[in-house]
Amino acid sequence: MCVNVHFQVMSGIVSKCIGATKAKTKDLAVQISLMYIEIEKHEIVMEELIKGMENKNPKIGAACIAATTLALREFGSKVIAVKPIVKKIATLLSDRDKNVRDEAKSLTIEIYRWIGAALKTQLTSVADVLMKELDAEFDKVKNEKAEPTRYLRSQQERAAAVAAAAAAHDDGDDGEEGDDGNVTGEIDPLDLVDPVDILSKIPKDFYDKLESKKWQERKEALEAIEPLVQNPKLESGDYGELIKALKKVLTKDTNVVLVAMSGKILTGIAKGLGKKFSPYALVCIAAILEKFKEKKTNVVTALRDAIDAIYPSTNLEALQEDILEALNNKNPSVKSETASFLARAFTKTVPTILNKKLLKAYLTALLKTLNEPDPVVRDCSAEAIGTAMKLVGEKNISPFLTDVDALKLNKIKECCEKAVIVIKISSPKKERPATAPHKSAGVTKGGSTEPKPVTRPATAGGKKPMVKKTGTGLAKSSSTAKVPGKVMLPSERDLSPEEIDEKASELLPPDVISGLADSNWKGRFGAVESLMGIVSDIDPKSGVSQVLVRIVLKKPGLKDTHFQVLKYRLDIIKVIAERMPITVTTCDYAMSDIAEKLGDTWRRHWCLWKTADLPARQLER
Repeated sequence: MCVNVHFQVMSGIVSKCIGATKAKTKDLAVQISLMYIEIEKHEIVMEELIKGMENKNPKIGAACIAATTLALREFGSKVIAVKPIVKKIATLLSDRDKNVRDEAKSLTIEIYRWIGAALKTQLTSVADVLMKELDAEFDKVKNEKAEPTRYLRSQQERAAAVAAAAAAHDDGDDGEEGDDGNVTGEIDPLDLVDPVDILSKIPKDFYDKLESKKWQERKEALEAIEPLVQNPKLESGDYGELIKALKKVLTKDTNVVLVAMSGKILTGIAKGLGKKFSPYALVCIAAILEKFKEKKTNVVTALRDAIDAIYPSTNLEALQEDILEALNNKNPSVKSETASFLARAFTKTVPTILNKKLLKAYLTALLKTLNEPDPVVRDCSAEAIGTAMKLVGEKNISPFLTDVDALKLNKIKECCEKAVIVIKISSPKKERPATAPHKSAGVTKGGSTEPKPVTRPATAGGKKPMVKKTGTGLAKSSSTAKVPGKVMLPSERDLSPEEIDEKASELLPPDVISGLADSNWKGRFGAVESLMGIVSDIDPKSGVSQVLVRIVLKKPGLKDTHFQVLKYRLDIIKVIAERMPITVTTCDYAMSDIAEKLGDTWRRHWCLWKTADLPARQLER
């Protein structure tokens, strides 16, 4: 009922008040809209304002754009979703009404303050004259740090809690993350683009033509799909048959022009699919490494572009066998190009992926090629070793270089200095701000943070505390202090966000994953409904509880502002805990977020009722 009222109020404000001739009426309409945003109704407000931008009355359209600009300036891009606005910017900038165009220009500049160069990819259809004007304005604001000046009620409560926690601790460390919600992370331009389905657009005679003995017909077939893969974001689907056909051209076609074309098309598909190219990555990279024996420059360039585009969908551990085999190839071109690819791959690899075992395998092979007669092979090998040194540090590489002569060692160090690691390496996790009761093992029911001997209260006479028998006996607490009478859940490796995304893409449909983060609550509601059905059908012994829980908790997670969606998210976590084995690692993620919800009075009872027995239920297994 409340949601309908909010929609009706905002609809009335947009249609009757926001474009009014009286300045006071217009100002009140904007202030009510902003207040609705502050009380967590920003999705409804933005939906109505975006509708209003297309109103036939230019006064209403211009006023809605101006209100959106103000909302974005005050609350920031983490509250005001820019994607649906960006889609309309080009149209608004070319509107017939001057006021609409002027307001659209101001909105465009404000969006640029928040998301930067990512916006320019959506302005390709804007007239050159106008684009020059916008570029001049962008230059004026590009060095400004965009920060919100107004916050949602939930953000205000969190900030107050953080301030209180910081005041309660002499060192004040717990307050360091207090303005976490104010920091605007970089936006991937692809997040602003809708995926395109190209599989349905492939000509019916494509595969027949690709098998033709006439190279002209094979070329026509490739030319027909070349424009399709230029789309920056492709819809996921079964690309198996297409990849197989392109791989055949790449490896077996005698016409070098067609080989280069197939490489370019693979590049487009790999970039468009991103991580979803993973099922085809290994077979394609193996074929490309072998094809590096080709000497034609245009072919080698296309192969390099293809392998670089494919690499983000896989990792060095999965490619180990193929790369080591290529480094051992008799052909010097294959060796040099493989070492060169390895150097580029190191710049895009998280250091933790390159463990000691993997590092030893690659360095052993590279040290061998470092002594090859061919100078190009030696240089590429030195570059790869130097880049690895920059990635993991000289301390980890030096033990492998004890037998390398001084001249080559200097070359490696020179390459190390020149190497640029392009992947962002996240800093170690900071402790969560003390916005909820501490999870530390030293906290007792009385709220004291001092570690005390754990004794059971005399609630059952003089009986000794009952300890449930397990195979591990008494476990240690997270602070390593022994706590009698407590049994810890089993632990597991804490998966990286990239691994979670990769495993989730294998388990869940793409529309569910994207729907969980949809800016529209209706999209999120549909996604959690579907996810509940999927979770109920997954094999309990599949060992994917961490993946499922962390996908549910992924932004907005339990900070979801819609009560029904939040209820579903908690229900899903409850079902996971009931049906599947859950570890202390997963439990920590769930309980820390749930603990924050206990600060919201209206949600407290619900959270406790749904999740308070989550760890205990696991121990009963």
